[in-house]
Amino acid sequence: MGDELILQILLALSVLGVTTICGLPLLRSAGMRFITRIALSFALGYVLLSTAGIAGALVRIDPIVPQVSIVLAGTILFARLYVLHRSEAHGSGSLGLDRDDWIVLWVGTLYLIMGILFFDRLVMWMGGDAVAHTEMVRMLLEGQTLPIGLPQLDSYWEYYPKGFHYYAYLWAKVFPILDVIQTVPVVITAVTPLLLYSLAREMKQDAASAYTFVLACLAFPAHYSYLIWGGYPSAAAEMLLVAAVLAALVKKWALLVLLPGILLSHARLLALAIVVLFCWELSERLRRHLTVLHLSVILGGLAILAMAYLTVHRPEYFVSVVSDRSLASEFVARWYPALLALFGGAIASVRREQLDRLALAWAGAVILIVLLADSGPLSFVGDADRMLLVLYLPLSLLAALALGRMDGGDTRMKAAFLLVLIAVGSASMCVVLYSYAGAWGLPQEDYDAIMWLSGQNLSDAVCINLDETGAWVYPLTGIRVTNPRMGPGTSPFDRSLTPKIIADPSSPDVIRALGSFKARYLIYISSVSVSRPGYVPPFSEYNQIYPAANLSYSEDSYDLIYHNGTYIFGFPKGAFL
Repeated sequence: MGDELILQILLALSVLGVTTICGLPLLRSAGMRFITRIALSFALGYVLLSTAGIAGALVRIDPIVPQVSIVLAGTILFARLYVLHRSEAHGSGSLGLDRDDWIVLWVGTLYLIMGILFFDRLVMWMGGDAVAHTEMVRMLLEGQTLPIGLPQLDSYWEYYPKGFHYYAYLWAKVFPILDVIQTVPVVITAVTPLLLYSLAREMKQDAASAYTFVLACLAFPAHYSYLIWGGYPSAAAEMLLVAAVLAALVKKWALLVLLPGILLSHARLLALAIVVLFCWELSERLRRHLTVLHLSVILGGLAILAMAYLTVHRPEYFVSVVSDRSLASEFVARWYPALLALFGGAIASVRREQLDRLALAWAGAVILIVLLADSGPLSFVGDADRMLLVLYLPLSLLAALALGRMDGGDTRMKAAFLLVLIAVGSASMCVVLYSYAGAWGLPQEDYDAIMWLSGQNLSDAVCINLDETGAWVYPLTGIRVTNPRMGPGTSPFDRSLTPKIIADPSSPDVIRALGSFKARYLIYISSVSVSRPGYVPPFSEYNQIYPAANLSYSEDSYDLIYHNGTYIFGFPKGAFL
């Protein structure tokens, strides 16, 4: 086991332990199961730590100060609780863990190991959102403040959700930034199905609970797709969405903490959380005051109105899925486990128990808001394909209900079903993750070049990144780049000069323009631009193709200071010698 892998495991354990301890004292008097308390405590701890960091920035103090205060307070309170209830803290038997709990803990550990091993083998994604999130954490490490605004009221840079970045900042003060940006999202996505499992257990649906966890954790690629396209704020907000639904069942006051936390993590998920909670509460009230016939008539009328509306305003995303064969294949590959949810939905409609109503209301609310966003009225909330990702949560509940009915309560049959789900889910997860690794993984040559730069003490230089890969120079080394991925530019440079450098770096106009800025420049040319010009990274239609860079750099004006698959030139000549 390499030192890097040991460091990532230590980081994962630290994130789990410290964050949980920060939220655990808030639930000390709550009558709930042990795993429910731990999972919900992690969600509350995440909100406390991220909000404390944001609050510190707003009052112009280092975010680490209030964050460390939260950690110290949580640790002291946890220690006092442990002393007061020492007899309850000894032995796993006193924790009330049963066989399903242990299955869930072992499968969750398996998911963590697979996620950590994946990023241990993969340097990092070549570009895209992963660069942007790392860049923002680097800004915090350098003492800058990330602006906090509100959607539709402030500029995109100001209101872009920053909760995840302030949370990651705490860990980046102790661990390497690249390890943080890889490991913390794996931990967050591991907690989400644990919260969903706790929801099933608290609703006394023991037969379906373990199925719910395995399905949500491994069966739906939508769950771990956040690790691929760098949707770390969305993953954190999704975790808090499930925590909010669980809190509405076991500890309603926690909603006062979790809902603002969702806003700071991602406003789109806050809109979904509010709709889901509203629909669930409405279904509970209607159940008490209306008969099944009345409710069926109302729902039928609403369905007719919805279909009439959708015939006028056709959903663009879902129509494109039907018309595009490759997109349809991808859609089926992502959502094939939902076939079980169809049977679970029928069972839930007949039984009408509390978890059944929750799952149906949840699925219906998500489908409704996705359709309205896709057809126009709620388009400001977000893209339909991204909002659709969270649908796997209620579908996991519904599919688990079907499996719970199919095993007939036979423990051996249930064990066989779970083993098949775990094996198939783990295999499909590995296939999906590694299928993307070759296409968009940061080449080792570029990582080596960036790490070489980090050891050269060139903090006063400015890096001209000719392609998307060069954007990694700033978050990993602290050296400024002329074309940052997310944050506003900070270096004196005319970006229109970049295509001229790509075309002919030795032209008199380029030499004269570079010399006019009176700065030391590093010109970074990715190994991808050298070996694969014209390459377009997947999942990122907004990025330009990797250029066919002209390597005719005049020896009279430039120094070739690095050449090992990746090229780094220095300007002016002699400035880096």
